[in-house]
Amino acid sequence: MIWQISVSLASVAFIVLVGYLIVMLRQSRKAMLQAQETLSGIQSQLMLTTEESIRTIRLSRQVLEDVQGRLKATDGFVAAMEQTGEAASTLSHSVKLVSRSLSDTVLEARESLHSRQDTVKDLIELTTTGIQLWQRWQAQKASPKSTPDE
Repeated sequence: MIWQISVSLASVAFIVLVGYLIVMLRQSRKAMLQAQETLSGIQSQLMLTTEESIRTIRLSRQVLEDVQGRLKATDGFVAAMEQTGEAASTLSHSVKLVSRSLSDTVLEARESLHSRQDTVKDLIELTTTGIQLWQRWQAQKASPKSTPDE
């Protein structure tokens, strides 16, 4: 009888084990199905991301080509601006030289005019003195003539 009880217990244990394995297999299958659905979702999202990345790369390439074209177009403008800057610098230097020269000329003319004013003053004083002397001389000449007649 022990043998029969042992076989019965072994059978019951085997049935419980098989039942437990069946439950585990079903849960494993559900987990696998969920994993497969998740992977499918991830794969579709990855495909969309790939397509969007390709569009973005193409657009970036177009923008880059456009920027390169515009940069090449502005090279001439930048060169012209550099030349304009150099010309403006040269013009500014020339204006400074002309201004300095004009200032020096005005200062020289002022000094010359001042010295000529002094000369004119001296001439006026000499002329005034000469006229006074002439008038005195004329007066002295006229005085002796009238004195002897009386």
